[in-house]
Amino acid sequence: MPYIEISTNASLDPAKIETLKAKIAASLAASFPGKTENWLMVRVSAGETMFFAGSPAPCMMVDISLFGAQSKANYQKMTAAVCRLAGDECGIPADRVYVKYSEYDKWGWNGSNF
Repeated sequence: MPYIEISTNASLDPAKIETLKAKIAASLAASFPGKTENWLMVRVSAGETMFFAGSPAPCMMVDISLFGAQSKANYQKMTAAVCRLAGDECGIPADRVYVKYSEYDKWGWNGSNF
């Protein structure tokens, strides 16, 4: 049950957002066993007013919420993939990207909890 929220001050057209969503879903599946796009919810907020290190230069915040825990190696793999995507798809350097993870043991869906 991953939920990924991507916020950036970069302007992204609908096609770029779709590409970013597809590639982040593929990165998620490759980084976290059992976490597939079938359960993934993604929110993309582009063109936001954001500053990093006092600068309005392009930056990105990626907040990833997961049901259950993952290994440090899995998190490292996902962070590398997210930073690569930010650069390749949005032109945002890796040193202007934050990735935050939250693990939950309680997650509801369809009227009940897992």
